[in-house]
Amino acid sequence: MAEYTIHINERTNAGKSLLKYLISLGVVVEKLKPRRKTGLDEALEDVKSGRVYHAESVDDMFKQILG
Repeated sequence: MAEYTIHINERTNAGKSLLKYLISLGVVVEKLKPRRKTGLDEALEDVKSGRVYHAESVDDMFKQILG
């Protein structure tokens, strides 16, 4: 038996209709959980949005952190 993975947009009428049709045929339908963000994903978002700080030296970094 072959296994296929398809992505259906359940927010559209066509997606809802297709899902109902597949269920009526007896096709096993599993809803996948959304993928969790990793630390790398969050770090890349920080870089894109500009939430990155620069320091000239270690002493400068501690001054920025501790105020």
